[in-house]
Amino acid sequence: MSTSPRVFLCLMIGVPMLALAGCGRDPEPAAPPEAVSDDVPVPEVVAPVVPEMPDMEDHSAGGEAHVHGAGEFAVAVDGDVLTVTLDAPLANFGLGEGDADTLKVSTGIGDGLVRFEGGADCQPGDRHIETRTAGDHSGLTLTLSFTCTDIEKLEGIRLNAFSEFPGFETVNAIFIGPDAQVASVLTAGNPELSTR
Repeated sequence: MSTSPRVFLCLMIGVPMLALAGCGRDPEPAAPPEAVSDDVPVPEVVAPVVPEMPDMEDHSAGGEAHVHGAGEFAVAVDGDVLTVTLDAPLANFGLGEGDADTLKVSTGIGDGLVRFEGGADCQPGDRHIETRTAGDHSGLTLTLSFTCTDIEKLEGIRLNAFSEFPGFETVNAIFIGPDAQVASVLTAGNPELSTR
């Protein structure tokens, strides 16, 4: 079973667009600042201190920019076919950066990765694992397809990556279906992506 051009396009556009989901435009431009006389004290502006997150390492020198602990999750519906894609650094899957060449479809990565909420009755189909290495950093893209007998009953998709692979901390997620598009940030405490 192959991924249709519509699903592929949704996945390729949807995941990067997730980063833009919170952006918006001001409805009208801001008014220019009023003139201030010299005798009015001007408060000092101090930039906020952003705490470092030691558990989520940003690795970009010498290869692919990625953040250990983070990932991208996309779900697209095309007719009765549901396609799930998870993209993340190899470290999130408990693998070393040098393990990219040893992975095969038969490794079991992806078994039990998702659970469908509602009565959609989705059966597994194709599985595709793609690894990439740039410099000393490696990533993995896992694509799973499912055929669903009653897709209209799908209420949500639970991402089990947090329990299956403890290296996952946050996952930017997007659902693209015939009647809804939903974006969310998933965590171990909130692993379900709504489809409505």
